[in-house]
Amino acid sequence: MKKLILILTITTFTSTHLVAQSNDETKTIKAALLSYIESGDKNDAQALEKLLHTEFRVSLYDSKKDAVSILNRKTYVSFIETKKFGGYPRTPKFHDILFIGKNMCTAKVTLTSPGKPTLKNFYSLVKLHGKWLVIQDYVTLIK
Repeated sequence: MKKLILILTITTFTSTHLVAQSNDETKTIKAALLSYIESGDKNDAQALEKLLHTEFRVSLYDSKKDAVSILNRKTYVSFIETKKFGGYPRTPKFHDILFIGKNMCTAKVTLTSPGKPTLKNFYSLVKLHGKWLVIQDYVTLIK
């Protein structure tokens, strides 16, 4: 009986610790994504670059054209810098964050702005040197 109580105590402690750690990481990931989104909204290419992995890419599906565009990091940053993309505030709604081990995750987010297309984004992030970086942004234009 003592062994059972000890095992249950350890399991409860470990589970509680993992949930707390996961909640802290979720907040950190949301903060990183909010910074990423805001950098685009403000066309702040310098701030944006600090949030992107060196192998970052965007895959954009346009349902009206039934076409996909893939942009590498350099092209995407230049589109933000020259205001081809971004430049208006968007409201993010976080749906899900899924951890893949301790250093990778995906996040499902909907971005809305009055008079603009609604975007469904699936982000992939990687944690390097203690910092979450966006490595992929899969975007679907809804409207």
